[in-house]
Amino acid sequence: MTGHRLDNKLAVVTGASRGIGRHIARALCAAGANVAITGRRRASLEAAARELGPGCAPYVCDQRDPEAVSAMAAGVIRDLGVPDILVNNAGLFRGGPVVEMTLDDWNEVIETNLTGVFLTTRAFLPGMLQRQRGDIFVISSMSGKKGDPGAAAYAASKFGLQGFAQSLLYEVRKSNIRVMVLNPSSVDTGEDSGRNEGAGLHLHAADLAEMIVHLATLPGRTLFRDMDVWGTNP
Repeated sequence: MTGHRLDNKLAVVTGASRGIGRHIARALCAAGANVAITGRRRASLEAAARELGPGCAPYVCDQRDPEAVSAMAAGVIRDLGVPDILVNNAGLFRGGPVVEMTLDDWNEVIETNLTGVFLTTRAFLPGMLQRQRGDIFVISSMSGKKGDPGAAAYAASKFGLQGFAQSLLYEVRKSNIRVMVLNPSSVDTGEDSGRNEGAGLHLHAADLAEMIVHLATLPGRTLFRDMDVWGTNP
C-alpha cells in the first residue's frame, strides 16, 4: 500500500464479500478508513468483515430491492454516519446471444448493475449534499464503451452507468461531490490477500483498489471523471 491515508473517513463498498469489492475494502481499511461492506450472502460477507478487521462492518443487502437498500443505508448512517466515500462495485454478468436470453436474465443484470447503483447512490446522496462533500466511485467496465457478442445485457447496463454517472456529476459537482467512473479491462480478482505477483502484467484487483485510495486522497479541486484502466499486458 502507498502512503495515501484516509484516517477518520467512512467508506461504503457494495459487492465487497469477494473479488474486486473485497480488494477495494481491504485497501480502504489499510489506508485508515472505516468501511461498511455490503453483499447478498451473509456468510461470505461476515467472513470478509472478519478478515478485514475491526474497522469493517458488514451490511447484508440485495441492491435490486429498494426496501433493502433503504434499510441498509439507514443502518450505516445510524451506526457509522454519512459516508465520505461510496464505491458502487456490485455487479454480475449473464451472457449469451440475445435470441437466447431470457427476460429474467436481462432484468437481473439491469437491476443489479444499473438500478442498484441508482438506488444505493440515491440513498446516501442526501447526507453528502447536506454536508457539501463526498466521493462517489462507479466501477464500470470497458463493456461500457464497446459492446461484445454475447454480452448485450451486461454492456447495456454498463453503457447506462456512463450516462447515469455523467448526469449525476453535473447535478452534484457544485456541492463538492465528485463522481468518478473507472472502466477496468479484464481483472485478475484472485482471492489472495494482496497483489498476485504471478499475474505478470495483467490488471489485478489490488491495483484497481489502490487507484481508488489514491483518487480519494486527491484535493477536492481535482476530478478524474472517466478513466479506462488497463493492464500493461491485457
